[in-house]
Amino acid sequence: MAEVDNQISGKRALDLFKSTLNFNLLYTTSHCVIYKFGESQEWEKTEFQGTLALYLREFQPLAPGENLGYESLQKLFCYGLILLNRQSPECFSLGLLPNKVTNHFFPNGVQNNGILEMDVEINDNLIIVKDLLGDIYGLWVFNEEDRKKLFQLMEFCLKNDVPITQQ
Repeated sequence: MAEVDNQISGKRALDLFKSTLNFNLLYTTSHCVIYKFGESQEWEKTEFQGTLALYLREFQPLAPGENLGYESLQKLFCYGLILLNRQSPECFSLGLLPNKVTNHFFPNGVQNNGILEMDVEINDNLIIVKDLLGDIYGLWVFNEEDRKKLFQLMEFCLKNDVPITQQ
């Protein structure tokens, strides 16, 4: 019986994934490789490579008095990156939060870590993304035109104004 429940929940997860990418897709590129800036202060190639999508997520304002931490951050992400990995079943995902929202809800950074904004820049062949937890990722996009367009969209996502309302 548990096996049937797992199949149903797996099917529901797949349906949710499909509807998200079918209706909220902002941009895709067919080939991307993810690098991470490691403690050795060098770029380290990860196991993630494949199709990368930038998509719109549902913004969920926090309830009054809700604890501000990593879990609440997951609710606030307005955009997301997902890489459908060709190397293994594990996919890469990264939430993007407009800096206006970050400054409003996390004036001292997530869990007071001092990181006040996400950042994106383009450097040679990499789109460099700095997240709110201090991780730095490099997105190597094969197609130069895709790289430029994806960078511009990500920059827009981080700088745009999202209405901030608490229910």
